[in-house]
Amino acid sequence: MCFPFILFFFALLAWTSNAAVLPRIDPYVGDLRTFSTTGCFANNQGVGTFTESMTGICNLYPEQFSSIYIHITAGWIFRAYTDQNCHDNGTIITGTPPGAGRPIVCNNQIGPAWVAYSVRRPESATPAITN
Repeated sequence: MCFPFILFFFALLAWTSNAAVLPRIDPYVGDLRTFSTTGCFANNQGVGTFTESMTGICNLYPEQFSSIYIHITAGWIFRAYTDQNCHDNGTIITGTPPGAGRPIVCNNQIGPAWVAYSVRRPESATPAITN
């Protein structure tokens, strides 16, 4: 009597396992962890993930931060800004490749705290104009 139930359970499991594999619609670019003080240790503000839909725009961060470390996929540049509209030059943040353990690269801001960030692909080199 138990055998039909077990057979049904495994058939259902096999059928639903095919639906579990979903394509990634918004590909992963990196993770960040911010701190309200320098040193990447005290006053941890939490961790966040940024995806391709968050690139190429200015992202206002919910809290001011004075240190940050990031894991970022190759081919992207992360900048932190002291201007909430990303109108200053920004600071290029050095990252650690995703999946890498220690050492984590801590980036510190002395002076006005960072309040926003952007993630962009490197701009291609402008070809030289020849006459």
